[in-house]
Amino acid sequence: MMSKLCELCSMEFQDEYALQGHLGGKKHLQKVQQAKLIDKSNVASKQCELCSMEFQDDYALQGHLGGKKHLQKVHLKEGLEKSIFVPSLPKFIPRPVLIEFFQQYGAIKWYKFIENYLLIEFVESCSAEAVLRNPVWINKVRLNVKRRIVHNDSRIPKLKKENNPIENTGPINYYNIQHIFEEKTTFDEQLATFLNAIQLTNAEIETRYESVCTHLDKTFKAVFPKCKTYKFGSTQMGLGFKECDLDIYIDIGEPISESTNDSTANTWTMQKIFKEVKKMMFRMNQIFSNIIVISKAKIPIIKFCYVKTNIFCDISFKNSLGIYKSKLIKHCISLDCRLRPLMMLIKYWAKNFKLSYSGKLSNYALALLIIFYLQQPSVKIIPPLLEFQENFQPHIINGWQVNFNENTKLPPITNTNSIPQLLYGFFIFYSTFTFKSQIICPLDGMVHTESEFKDVENLPQHMNRYKACLKEDENFMLKVNRDMCVQDPVELNHNVTANTPHSTLDAFVHYCTIGAAVCSETSKNDYKDLLKLLLSTVIKRNSTRHTFQVTISDNQQECINVTKKPKLTENDWHFAVFNILTQIFEKVFRVQVIALISDVEAKQQKIEVLSDVHTENYKKIIFHCVGSLCTWNNRKISNIVLDPSISCLEKEALITNEIIKEHEKEKSTNKINLDFMCTFEKKVDPLKVILTVSNRNTAESIFQEFSYFAVRKIHEIVRQTLIHMQQFNKCC
Repeated sequence: MMSKLCELCSMEFQDEYALQGHLGGKKHLQKVQQAKLIDKSNVASKQCELCSMEFQDDYALQGHLGGKKHLQKVHLKEGLEKSIFVPSLPKFIPRPVLIEFFQQYGAIKWYKFIENYLLIEFVESCSAEAVLRNPVWINKVRLNVKRRIVHNDSRIPKLKKENNPIENTGPINYYNIQHIFEEKTTFDEQLATFLNAIQLTNAEIETRYESVCTHLDKTFKAVFPKCKTYKFGSTQMGLGFKECDLDIYIDIGEPISESTNDSTANTWTMQKIFKEVKKMMFRMNQIFSNIIVISKAKIPIIKFCYVKTNIFCDISFKNSLGIYKSKLIKHCISLDCRLRPLMMLIKYWAKNFKLSYSGKLSNYALALLIIFYLQQPSVKIIPPLLEFQENFQPHIINGWQVNFNENTKLPPITNTNSIPQLLYGFFIFYSTFTFKSQIICPLDGMVHTESEFKDVENLPQHMNRYKACLKEDENFMLKVNRDMCVQDPVELNHNVTANTPHSTLDAFVHYCTIGAAVCSETSKNDYKDLLKLLLSTVIKRNSTRHTFQVTISDNQQECINVTKKPKLTENDWHFAVFNILTQIFEKVFRVQVIALISDVEAKQQKIEVLSDVHTENYKKIIFHCVGSLCTWNNRKISNIVLDPSISCLEKEALITNEIIKEHEKEKSTNKINLDFMCTFEKKVDPLKVILTVSNRNTAESIFQEFSYFAVRKIHEIVRQTLIHMQQFNKCC
């Protein structure tokens, strides 16, 4: 191998890395400056042509070249060299056909349709050059293909900012892959193509991500001779998206002092480590860019971009637990071939609707939520995670057992549900889960209460390490007093959702409700439209016009005073209210009602077939309601005489029938589109029912009219019908 030479300094280096480090060093730059100053008359200021800026010396220029603004322009320039712009698209050519046509020139990194314009960035610049070199014809139409440029020309449209959680840029965003769900005919075909489009392949991990770790090992051995680099997170678990960030832990191979005041020359503190690493990385600005040091976090990290493969990375030198947590999740995924596709789909769904990532649900927390659902007795695909630790010599780090037995003998998996059925079960499970008062514990696969964790003696034996942790320091208590609590199965005092905002949890539950409805609907055609509807159904939640709530309290004392009858039991009262409500929706509002109960095995079924057993077993039942009639206008019917002995519910149903007959006579068009979700939630102390109705796919004005009518009518009909039932000793 040829040695690398710096002619100015007359020095040879063994490889490119050593040469690059020298070229960015202080001594070399001093010699460069001295050489330039020999003839002062010829001294020219240093210039960055890309940014049209001049600098007095090499130091200033090098600082600029490693800066964020310059690198952004470099990346923009590189992207423009690989990009084309196609205005005035032919309306009769489908978008998927256009994309397939341009793929023949080379792999496409991303594309974006804006009205009748198309932007494409190829992976290689030669692909863009090939398109621009000759006229482009498709279906006997010549396309007006141009090189993409960025300027303020008003002729090129800009994307309108919308209150829409779906992103429209990047290679894996729904906007750029939605054609998959139009082209493929079955769910299995769609899922396979979808996964190929979004997930990192083993080859990509090896060529693009492993090279980062290998290079970091070589680079940092100059300062830390015993250092070892480990990757963790999504790429290690096998759940990485294309272009995802890389999480790295570097073990420097030497003890790290927790004290920042330790001034011993041979002692490494986090402050000294960061100082050395930062100095080295800034010096090698042709390899590392966008360097950001976050030293005051709970786990300090350095963020940077590895220029050669354009991978964004986070390095940490503290707390190696992430490596073992990733290994545990990866092992769980390996237990069944359905789990990786299921997890990738749920992870993409959460990303698509901005439920996950920074400041929301972490990907690790989402993985634990999926695992916990799969541990439930009705699913039973993943065992409680403590089974992997039983009868196994523990390896303790920071007080926690991090190892597990990968060869643990497990009973055969008897669950044969398909991926759509498992997905439906996940959505139903969490749409009806009481997060506020229940603690999710994947370690034993069980739900625990706040009181158990407040009095640690109530906790089972497998929580002994947590008890020991609290004895050493009470400040390490698990944060259970949050909107959501998911206990880390390794670091038992860590609530991985402690910082999840209430708004995110609320949106998560809401989208789970919608997801369950989509799964149920699309089961009719073998889930062909499942992925398309699941990923494109966007719910606006920032306005009260899209949701209303009705609280039905126990007014049985009023019933007793009128009827002199004994009070109904709690279960009987809930069942009576439940049946009255479903009949209001079906007979008065004239909508089709489908109940989605919290049972993985439950299939779509009409509400009438549900019994009091269902309302007794489930605290929440979700309705999906669809209708096409407006029944709330002109409800004053003067030409019929109503029997005074019938119930309020029966009267309102008769009025609805008369309204429909009148419209049929007049042949008037009274068709609308009603599509909403309704959650029936039981409360015991005090006895009541909370009914929450959310718009799914109804025009705002129609839903607003319906809500004004429904809020008043529901409460009135339920109250009077309950009195009528007691008075005449009827069952509803």
